[in-house]
Amino acid sequence: MGQLVKVISSQSADRMKVTLLEGWTVEQFSDELKDKLQIDSFEFIRLSQDYDFIHSLNLDAPSLEGFLFPDTYILLKTYTEEEILRILVKQYDHNYRLLLQEFKSIRCMNMLEITALASIIQGEAVHEDEMPIISSVYHNRLDKNMLLQADPTIQYIIPGKSRRLYNKDLDVDSPYNTYKYKGLPPGPINNPGLEAIKAAILPAETEYFYFVSNGEGRHIFSQNNEEHNQAKLELKRKRRFKRKM
Repeated sequence: MGQLVKVISSQSADRMKVTLLEGWTVEQFSDELKDKLQIDSFEFIRLSQDYDFIHSLNLDAPSLEGFLFPDTYILLKTYTEEEILRILVKQYDHNYRLLLQEFKSIRCMNMLEITALASIIQGEAVHEDEMPIISSVYHNRLDKNMLLQADPTIQYIIPGKSRRLYNKDLDVDSPYNTYKYKGLPPGPINNPGLEAIKAAILPAETEYFYFVSNGEGRHIFSQNNEEHNQAKLELKRKRRFKRKM
């Protein structure tokens, strides 16, 4: 309420509209806020990793990665980095609890685990209608104690911008490497949006364990490794055919 009063009573020149996108990392949030509000990006990132500050927000997580809600905000230019982080986390907590009330989690997963899974779904999906299906693949793998083998977790631990992954990248020794370690990573890998969180809480009911990108923003889902390899082979044929045209 105090923040709302400050915004309403401020001069319009002191207010700034800022849009933070689904799937952005803390660093990308920081870059956008620095550009729009001239915040200290180093302090923003430092606070997002500060144990005491994180726990003052009633979060049990390795960082604030994943808990900064992507949305369009009206922020004051006078806000400190701490005030902005508190606003973003409160917005996440508000939306997360509304979803739990609406859907009731049917899985034995806590907030950190759901958010970590939602961030992987966010990293994989281009289209929101595929999110519950992608979620079902990961839930099915978790239930069978299989490796998640989620490419976005590899992108997260590789420095720089997202790029094509190579086999050597899958050998990087990190607890976030889901090709090497079973279960969910220690924390989220980006800040997921509402639909990804919803999908993590309530996946579609499928028997899929595999999927591969068709190169056009969608995925082909398979129930077993044989179907999965066949789908990959068919996609390779299509790509070769296109290159010859």
